[in-house]
Parts: sequence; structure tokens; C-alpha cells
Amino acid sequence: PPQNDDEALDMVMKRVAARDPEAIRHLGDLHLNGAYGLEESKSRAFELLTEAAELGSSRALLKMGMAYYNGWGVAQDKAKGI
Repeated sequence: PPQNDDEALDMVMKRVAARDPEAIRHLGDLHLNGAYGLEESKSRAFELLTEAAELGSSRALLKMGMAYYNGWGVAQDKAKGI
């Protein structure tokens, strides 16, 4: 297990580089919250969630629905969010 945030982020980034959809979704979550020293960016988070969903992450699809419903990084569209 990682000993600190830098190690944890490094592990995530290695999986992102391998195009792991769940790692990409997780990186989106980190940007959504500004965790591990990353800039909080809802628009970047949405981009990553979209990429993860296109690669097959159902959890990313759920997060995208939440983003549309709440207007996180995209124009609010409750119909798309449901």
C-alpha cells in the first residue's frame, strides 16, 4: 500500500497510463475534490469521467449522471442526470 499521497497518486497515474478505466474514473474523482494535491477542476473531472465511461466504466457513467444533475463541470441538465 502507498505510504503517502504522492505514492498513491503515482500508483493511480501508472494505471491511467495503461488506460485502466477505473483508474481514469478515480483520477476524475480526485480532480472533482482536489485531492492528493491536484487542482480541483470539475471540468477536468468530467473529461476524465467521459473517457472512463467510453472505456467501459459503469461507475464513471454514474458519476457523469451526477455531474449532469448537479452541474459539476458541465451545464446542469437534470434530464441527462436521471
